[in-house]
Amino acid sequence: MSDAKVPFGLKTTALYEFFKERGASFTDFGGYYMPVNFSEGIISEHKAVREKSGLFDISHMGEIRIKGAETANFLNYVASNDIRKIKPGRMQYNIIMQEDGGAVDDLMVYKFAEDDLWLVANASNKDAVVAYLEMIQKDKKYKIELKDESDEYAAIAIQGPLAEKVLAKVLKEDLSEIKYMRFRMIKGLVVSRSGYTGEDGFEVYGSDKEILKLTKELVKNDVVLCGLGSRDTLRFEAGLPLYGHEISGFISPIQAGMGFAVDYDKGEFIGRSALLKQKENLHEKIYGMELLDRGVLRQGYPIYDGDEEVGFVTSGFMIPGTKNSYANGLIKNKYKIGDELEVEVRNRRLKVRLRNRKYL
Repeated sequence: MSDAKVPFGLKTTALYEFFKERGASFTDFGGYYMPVNFSEGIISEHKAVREKSGLFDISHMGEIRIKGAETANFLNYVASNDIRKIKPGRMQYNIIMQEDGGAVDDLMVYKFAEDDLWLVANASNKDAVVAYLEMIQKDKKYKIELKDESDEYAAIAIQGPLAEKVLAKVLKEDLSEIKYMRFRMIKGLVVSRSGYTGEDGFEVYGSDKEILKLTKELVKNDVVLCGLGSRDTLRFEAGLPLYGHEISGFISPIQAGMGFAVDYDKGEFIGRSALLKQKENLHEKIYGMELLDRGVLRQGYPIYDGDEEVGFVTSGFMIPGTKNSYANGLIKNKYKIGDELEVEVRNRRLKVRLRNRKYL
């Protein structure tokens, strides 16, 4: 059993005691005391998700409800995508925008009805998103109601090639009709076919009691418990952005390569003019990189082309189960895939080759 003690001021989720009993190592993440990994380690958890199925506690994520006659108009004004493009029962990747083109947060929108949306925000950004939306609403006065429902839900992600089989067995439901980026209510739970690992899988939202019960049943059926460490390596390997790394308040959706989530034709929205200017003349963008020398690259390391500093690393990992080390970086937009640059690590230069961002 872990002897972890919760640091003062941090929250815990409904799964904390269950995970603690199973030897989880914890850390501060988004104001919550969350598991980094379990006793078998990050590599084992990473492989479990790629080959079988793994379970992540995502109860720290924020759930924000928007309801009312002008719900779609409000979201379309504050965010990059067009929520009118999807039907109820479907999900949409969306980005809450700043006027300068930066992102307040990237998140998933669940469309329960035309006038009922649910925003699932990053844990570390939830309070900022709520405050930002309330500020916009105070100024614009849309016919909507905003409610932070985060304390009402716990949530888990079940990811991997066996995720559907094991979750369907435990829930005693046919999940095959829930296609990717769709969801439905099952026995009081919100069950969506979605995730953040690059694998097939589901995210399930419900009360603390329901999610704890479901987690225990899934573990009995050989689903591997996983922490934030493998969640990060899995999303990186799959080429998925992480807020504060590949997309942020100063890295726009266009620079991040997330232009598919920007709809310029829906009408005016916050940041539209800035994004159009970037689209026409993009100075920097996120590239993938393969490290040619021995080492591991970390966020913030400077990137050079000769004597010119041309960017910095946003994420870097050695892919679990391999000896391959990769990274992403925000770099001046004048290079092509295959070009070689250097990254400065502790006063020495390591060679990298530019490549796409998906490392699977």
